[in-house]
Amino acid sequence: KNADLPTGDIEVFADDLIIYSEADTPPIYIKDDDNVDDNLRLKYRYLDLRKKKMQDNLTFRHNLAKLTRDYFAENGFTEVETPVLIKSTPEGARDYLVPSRVNQGKFYALPQSPQMFKQLLMVGGTDRYVQIVKCFRDEDLRADRQPEFTQIDLEMSFVDVDDVIEEADVVVGLENLKVFEEFGATAVYVRNDIYRTDYEILRDDWNYSDLKEPPFQKEKKPHQL
Repeated sequence: KNADLPTGDIEVFADDLIIYSEADTPPIYIKDDDNVDDNLRLKYRYLDLRKKKMQDNLTFRHNLAKLTRDYFAENGFTEVETPVLIKSTPEGARDYLVPSRVNQGKFYALPQSPQMFKQLLMVGGTDRYVQIVKCFRDEDLRADRQPEFTQIDLEMSFVDVDDVIEEADVVVGLENLKVFEEFGATAVYVRNDIYRTDYEILRDDWNYSDLKEPPFQKEKKPHQL
Protein backbone atom coordinates (compact mmCIF):
# COMPACT_ATOMS: atom_id res chain seq x y z
CA LYS A 1 0.00 0.00 0.00
CA ASN A 2 1.05 3.57 -0.72
CA ALA A 3 -0.66 6.07 1.54
CA ASP A 4 0.69 8.98 -0.53
CA LEU A 5 -1.42 8.06 -3.57
CA PRO A 6 -5.24 8.31 -3.88
CA THR A 7 -5.22 4.83 -5.46
CA GLY A 8 -2.60 3.46 -3.07
CA ASP A 9 -4.88 0.71 -1.77
CA ILE A 10 -4.98 -0.98 -5.18
CA GLU A 11 -2.11 -2.73 -6.94
CA VAL A 12 -2.50 -3.95 -10.51
CA PHE A 13 -0.32 -6.55 -12.23
CA ALA A 14 -0.33 -6.38 -16.06
CA ASP A 15 0.24 -9.24 -18.46
CA ASP A 16 0.77 -6.97 -21.48
CA LEU A 17 1.55 -3.26 -21.90
CA ILE A 18 0.94 -1.42 -25.17
CA ILE A 19 2.15 2.19 -25.50
CA TYR A 20 0.05 4.00 -28.11
CA SER A 21 1.62 7.44 -27.68
CA GLU A 22 4.72 8.49 -25.82
CA ALA A 23 4.64 11.70 -23.79
CA ASP A 24 7.44 13.95 -22.69
CA THR A 25 7.98 14.75 -19.03
CA PRO A 26 5.51 17.56 -18.22
CA PRO A 27 7.04 21.00 -17.56
CA ILE A 28 5.08 21.21 -14.29
CA TYR A 29 3.63 18.46 -12.16
CA ILE A 30 -0.07 18.29 -11.48
CA LYS A 31 0.06 18.44 -7.70
CA ASP A 32 -0.73 21.23 -5.26
CA ASP A 33 2.59 21.19 -3.41
CA ASP A 34 4.65 21.67 -6.58
CA ASN A 35 6.68 24.79 -5.82
CA VAL A 36 6.97 26.18 -9.34
CA ASP A 37 7.56 29.69 -10.65
CA ASP A 38 4.39 31.65 -11.43
CA ASN A 39 5.60 32.50 -14.93
CA LEU A 40 5.89 28.79 -15.69
CA ARG A 41 2.45 28.17 -14.23
CA LEU A 42 0.95 30.81 -16.50
CA LYS A 43 2.81 29.51 -19.56
CA TYR A 44 1.39 26.02 -18.99
CA ARG A 45 -1.94 27.14 -17.55
CA TYR A 46 -3.79 24.17 -19.01
CA LEU A 47 -1.70 21.91 -16.75
CA ASP A 48 -1.85 24.24 -13.76
CA LEU A 49 -5.65 24.28 -13.92
CA ARG A 50 -5.69 20.51 -13.45
CA LYS A 51 -4.43 20.86 -9.89
CA LYS A 52 -7.00 20.13 -7.20
CA LYS A 53 -6.43 23.51 -5.55
CA MET A 54 -7.16 25.35 -8.79
CA GLN A 55 -10.27 23.27 -9.46
CA ASP A 56 -11.44 23.90 -5.89
CA ASN A 57 -10.96 27.65 -6.38
CA LEU A 58 -13.08 27.64 -9.52
CA THR A 59 -15.79 25.60 -7.84
CA PHE A 60 -15.79 27.84 -4.77
CA ARG A 61 -16.12 30.99 -6.87
CA HIS A 62 -19.03 29.40 -8.73
CA ASN A 63 -20.75 28.51 -5.46
CA LEU A 64 -20.21 32.01 -4.07
CA ALA A 65 -21.67 33.61 -7.21
CA LYS A 66 -24.66 31.25 -7.04
CA LEU A 67 -25.21 32.11 -3.37
CA THR A 68 -25.19 35.81 -4.25
CA ARG A 69 -27.56 35.42 -7.19
CA ASP A 70 -29.96 33.25 -5.16
CA TYR A 71 -30.16 35.87 -2.41
CA PHE A 72 -30.91 38.74 -4.76
CA ALA A 73 -33.44 36.66 -6.74
CA GLU A 74 -35.28 35.76 -3.54
CA ASN A 75 -35.44 39.44 -2.56
CA GLY A 76 -36.98 40.86 -5.70
CA PHE A 77 -33.88 41.85 -7.68
CA THR A 78 -33.68 41.35 -11.45
CA GLU A 79 -30.29 40.49 -12.91
CA VAL A 80 -29.79 42.38 -16.18
CA GLU A 81 -26.80 41.93 -18.46
CA THR A 82 -25.65 45.29 -19.83
CA PRO A 83 -23.56 46.00 -22.98
CA VAL A 84 -19.76 45.87 -22.92
CA LEU A 85 -19.04 47.90 -26.07
CA ILE A 86 -20.41 51.33 -25.19
CA LYS A 87 -19.96 55.05 -25.67
CA SER A 88 -17.30 56.61 -23.49
CA THR A 89 -18.68 58.29 -20.37
CA PRO A 90 -16.78 60.44 -17.84
CA GLU A 91 -15.88 58.41 -14.73
CA GLY A 92 -13.01 58.11 -12.29
CA ALA A 93 -10.41 56.49 -14.59
CA ARG A 94 -9.44 56.30 -18.24
CA ASP A 95 -11.40 54.10 -20.64
CA TYR A 96 -10.06 51.19 -22.61
CA LEU A 97 -10.86 51.88 -26.27
CA VAL A 98 -11.79 49.33 -28.94
CA PRO A 99 -11.50 50.54 -32.56
CA SER A 100 -14.43 49.82 -34.87
CA ARG A 101 -13.62 48.11 -38.18
CA VAL A 102 -16.99 49.01 -39.68
CA ASN A 103 -16.87 52.67 -38.67
CA GLN A 104 -13.35 53.81 -39.45
CA GLY A 105 -11.93 56.30 -36.96
CA LYS A 106 -14.63 55.47 -34.39
CA PHE A 107 -14.08 53.69 -31.08
CA TYR A 108 -16.05 51.81 -28.50
CA ALA A 109 -15.20 52.12 -24.80
CA LEU A 110 -15.15 49.26 -22.32
CA PRO A 111 -17.32 50.13 -19.28
CA GLN A 112 -15.73 51.21 -16.02
CA SER A 113 -19.10 50.35 -14.45
CA PRO A 114 -22.70 49.92 -15.72
CA GLN A 115 -23.60 53.31 -14.22
CA MET A 116 -25.41 54.68 -17.29
CA PHE A 117 -27.41 51.52 -17.89
CA LYS A 118 -28.57 50.94 -14.33
CA GLN A 119 -29.88 54.51 -14.17
CA LEU A 120 -31.74 53.82 -17.40
CA LEU A 121 -33.19 50.66 -15.84
CA MET A 122 -34.40 52.61 -12.80
CA VAL A 123 -36.24 55.12 -14.98
CA GLY A 124 -37.55 52.26 -17.12
CA GLY A 125 -39.29 50.56 -14.19
CA THR A 126 -36.74 47.96 -13.03
CA ASP A 127 -36.86 49.00 -9.38
CA ARG A 128 -34.32 46.46 -8.14
CA TYR A 129 -31.42 45.71 -10.47
CA VAL A 130 -28.34 43.59 -9.82
CA GLN A 131 -25.50 42.20 -11.90
CA ILE A 132 -22.23 40.38 -11.29
CA VAL A 133 -20.42 42.38 -13.92
CA LYS A 134 -16.97 42.72 -15.47
CA CYS A 135 -15.53 46.25 -15.37
CA PHE A 136 -12.47 47.76 -17.05
CA ARG A 137 -10.35 50.71 -15.93
CA ASP A 138 -7.16 51.94 -17.55
CA GLU A 139 -5.20 53.04 -14.50
CA ASP A 140 -1.81 52.37 -12.95
CA LEU A 141 -1.44 48.97 -11.31
CA ARG A 142 -1.47 48.87 -7.51
CA ALA A 143 -1.99 46.20 -4.88
CA ASP A 144 -5.77 46.58 -5.16
CA ARG A 145 -6.02 47.72 -8.81
CA GLN A 146 -5.95 45.74 -12.04
CA PRO A 147 -7.14 46.39 -15.61
CA GLU A 148 -10.29 44.28 -15.27
CA PHE A 149 -12.26 43.17 -12.25
CA THR A 150 -15.65 41.75 -11.30
CA GLN A 151 -18.04 43.58 -9.01
CA ILE A 152 -21.53 43.11 -7.59
CA ASP A 153 -23.41 46.06 -9.07
CA LEU A 154 -26.86 46.93 -7.75
CA GLU A 155 -29.35 49.77 -7.85
CA MET A 156 -32.65 50.34 -6.04
CA SER A 157 -35.48 52.83 -6.54
CA PHE A 158 -37.56 54.51 -3.84
CA VAL A 159 -35.19 53.62 -0.99
CA ASP A 160 -32.93 55.48 1.40
CA VAL A 161 -29.33 54.92 2.42
CA ASP A 162 -30.21 52.44 5.19
CA ASP A 163 -32.06 50.17 2.73
CA VAL A 164 -29.03 49.93 0.45
CA ILE A 165 -26.68 49.34 3.40
CA GLU A 166 -28.95 46.57 4.72
CA GLU A 167 -28.93 44.68 1.41
CA ALA A 168 -25.15 44.99 1.14
CA ASP A 169 -24.67 43.89 4.76
CA VAL A 170 -26.80 40.78 4.36
CA VAL A 171 -25.20 39.56 1.13
CA VAL A 172 -21.67 40.22 2.41
CA GLY A 173 -22.56 38.38 5.63
CA LEU A 174 -23.79 35.37 3.66
CA GLU A 175 -20.62 35.37 1.58
CA ASN A 176 -18.50 35.58 4.73
CA LEU A 177 -20.20 32.49 6.13
CA LYS A 178 -19.38 30.66 2.91
CA VAL A 179 -15.76 31.81 3.10
CA PHE A 180 -15.60 30.69 6.75
CA GLU A 181 -16.95 27.24 5.89
CA GLU A 182 -14.39 26.85 3.10
CA PHE A 183 -11.25 28.38 4.60
CA GLY A 184 -11.83 28.70 8.35
CA ALA A 185 -11.40 32.46 8.00
CA THR A 186 -13.61 35.27 6.80
CA ALA A 187 -13.13 38.23 4.51
CA VAL A 188 -14.54 40.83 6.87
CA TYR A 189 -15.84 43.99 5.26
CA VAL A 190 -14.26 46.49 7.64
CA ARG A 191 -15.74 49.94 7.90
CA ASN A 192 -14.88 51.35 11.27
CA ASP A 193 -12.60 53.89 12.86
CA ILE A 194 -9.93 51.32 13.77
CA TYR A 195 -8.80 50.41 10.25
CA ARG A 196 -9.88 53.61 8.48
CA THR A 197 -10.81 51.61 5.38
CA ASP A 198 -13.76 50.01 3.64
CA TYR A 199 -11.79 47.20 1.99
CA GLU A 200 -12.26 43.51 2.65
CA ILE A 201 -9.53 41.90 4.74
CA LEU A 202 -8.98 38.24 5.52
CA ARG A 203 -9.29 37.53 9.24
CA ASP A 204 -8.84 34.25 11.07
CA ASP A 205 -9.52 35.52 14.60
CA TRP A 206 -13.30 35.86 14.29
CA ASN A 207 -15.34 33.22 16.09
CA TYR A 208 -18.05 31.52 14.07
CA SER A 209 -20.65 33.01 16.41
CA ASP A 210 -19.35 36.48 15.53
CA LEU A 211 -20.55 35.94 11.99
CA LYS A 212 -24.19 35.52 12.98
CA GLU A 213 -24.46 39.29 12.97
CA PRO A 214 -22.41 41.55 10.68
CA PRO A 215 -19.40 42.93 12.60
CA PHE A 216 -20.14 46.45 11.41
CA GLN A 217 -19.76 49.22 13.96
CA LYS A 218 -20.55 52.36 12.03
CA GLU A 219 -22.91 53.43 9.29
CA LYS A 220 -21.26 54.25 6.00
CA LYS A 221 -21.80 57.41 4.05
CA PRO A 222 -23.74 56.95 0.77
CA HIS A 223 -20.76 57.76 -1.46
CA GLN A 224 -18.73 54.96 0.17
CA LEU A 225 -21.06 52.21 -0.96
